[in-house]
Amino acid sequence: MKKVLACALVGAMALGLLAGCSSGGSGGKSSDGKKTLDVVWFSDGNEGDSFMKLADEYMKTHEDIEIELIEVPYADLDNKLKNMINAGEQPALARMTNIGTFQNQLIDLKEYVSDPDAFVDSFGSGLQFIYDDKMIAAPMDVTANGIIYNKTAFDQAGVQVPQSPDEIWTWDEFEAALQKVVDNSDCQYGMVFDKSAQRFSTLIYEAGGSLLNEDLTASNFNTDEVKTAVNWFKEMHDNGLMPTSIWLGSENPNEMFRTGQVAAHFAGSWMIANYKEQITDFEWGVTYLPKEVQRSTVPGGKWLGAFQGSGVEQEAADFIEWIMSAENNAQYCKENYYISQVKGNESLDYDFGAEYFEIFADELNATGPQPAAEWGYQALVNSVQTDIVDGLASVLAGDTTTDEFTENIDGLITESLADLN
Repeated sequence: MKKVLACALVGAMALGLLAGCSSGGSGGKSSDGKKTLDVVWFSDGNEGDSFMKLADEYMKTHEDIEIELIEVPYADLDNKLKNMINAGEQPALARMTNIGTFQNQLIDLKEYVSDPDAFVDSFGSGLQFIYDDKMIAAPMDVTANGIIYNKTAFDQAGVQVPQSPDEIWTWDEFEAALQKVVDNSDCQYGMVFDKSAQRFSTLIYEAGGSLLNEDLTASNFNTDEVKTAVNWFKEMHDNGLMPTSIWLGSENPNEMFRTGQVAAHFAGSWMIANYKEQITDFEWGVTYLPKEVQRSTVPGGKWLGAFQGSGVEQEAADFIEWIMSAENNAQYCKENYYISQVKGNESLDYDFGAEYFEIFADELNATGPQPAAEWGYQALVNSVQTDIVDGLASVLAGDTTTDEFTENIDGLITESLADLN
């Protein structure tokens, strides 16, 4: 897998050559003699404020360090970093979602932290951070896919959601429960599902399938398991439990769930903070994902990495080691309603929804390594995920059969793998 991931990033090689030739990045001495750590950062909410609160604490005990935030829109993040690297002005640090793209420009943290083995072992499973035996970034937070449900509607219908992993519904049982809620509550639909290849892939893993083979060298898309997932997804639309207006239109699933007309939202853990603020007309909660063959979710999240050639590599690594301590990472994750990948932070005392995050964390713990490996292979998934979404929409519309869809995507994945190698 490591070999494939290295080969997959041919486009980043040119950046690596440029970074290797640069004499220094944007780090250096400030006017008052302090060493400056520039941090390229994007925020989904208040993460920047949380980060700088911790950074201020760090600077109080490290008076020779100045930490400065360079905030950019998420859509501009990768291009901003590439342009800085090409200009020889790479930052000390960056908050990123696509660390594989920059694996040749990021330092190996194991060469800088005080105890490499202990630092690597301080993180649990979830987001990948080891590429070619190098630890190129630290996972600041983790997200997971799951089920947010309209508790008021379920109570009206007399349907109790699973109370423990031992009670998890099968797909058929989940479908029957949603139908009962629709029939006996004010909900018009059973579930809305984000229009996302990553979100849909959860069903593939639950059915026992995968996008690729285990070592990520060949497509595994044209299989009975993937077809099972596609057919159930289509069945849920055909029987009216899921509205066609999302995958065959442009309706927003978040907005639909907030109106109270939908019993459940197949979404991500980040929606807890959103719904905490925006839903006031009914009670809602989080329940376990149903399963077909096995339990699975798909991890996502953000990393903090340090760049080669910044001139302050050691100082950047020292800061990463500090902010990724259990105590500091817990503070960051609690303030922003994220799941932590740092061991010891499995159950955090969030000021809202702690029980919800425990369910999402349980979903992650029950998930095998394949989803993280595949969605960590960003060069590959980025090349085919739009085709997966468009192809699924065509199946739902009746314009393409399931067999045609899986065969087509199988071919596209095979072509992408050949191009990347």
